[in-house]
Amino acid sequence: MTRERLIQYIGLFGTRDLRMLAPIGDIGYANGWYPPFFWKATWADTELPRIIYEAAYEQGFKFEVIEYNHRGTDTHYYCKELGLHYHVDSSD
Repeated sequence: MTRERLIQYIGLFGTRDLRMLAPIGDIGYANGWYPPFFWKATWADTELPRIIYEAAYEQGFKFEVIEYNHRGTDTHYYCKELGLHYHVDSSD
């Protein structure tokens, strides 16, 4: 789902039941939800994915690791029920 469509769906349905938004798609790198000093973050880049992530865990959805690199520094998480992906880059 595109970011614009996701914003529209959240406007219509809220985040009380994320199944209404599914399939959500890839919400990016969790590291990017906390903006670094060198770029100007937008609400859709930082707050939107964090709101979805927190709502998914509060609602009890389970994530599984579906991919990681050989050093274990880039991990890809997936929630099948929501069609939701996110990543964590813990570079060494």
